[in-house]
Amino acid sequence: MAAPGVELALGVVRDGQFGPLVMIGAGGVLVEVLGDHKFALPPFDADYARHLIEGLRLRPLLDGKRGQPPADLDSLARTIARFSVLAADLADSIAELDVNPILAGPSGAVALDALVIPRSGPARSALGGRAAVA
Repeated sequence: MAAPGVELALGVVRDGQFGPLVMIGAGGVLVEVLGDHKFALPPFDADYARHLIEGLRLRPLLDGKRGQPPADLDSLARTIARFSVLAADLADSIAELDVNPILAGPSGAVALDALVIPRSGPARSALGGRAAVA
């Protein structure tokens, strides 16, 4: 039911040394097949998000190929930057956060599915015990 677009994935993983890291990469089933992703320490701004987008191998797809319109890269970069702020704000409450796929199209970015895994212990209560959202 969503408009066509390029499937991307956004995620937050916890690194033992650096803490939360934001991941952006190819989404849908391609997240596991291509290994096309970049990691960054949150929070960061839209300019840095745009830098991450530019480093992806799937980047040319966002320009529109085979009759598809180009994605709104400014909107996508703002979405990723806001996601990084969320990752920083919830760093003590979540173990993982995955948004896959997020469709990047001419009207912006639309998240189609998300998974939240709370950290165990006292931080878990900050999410009210919810483990997943769809």
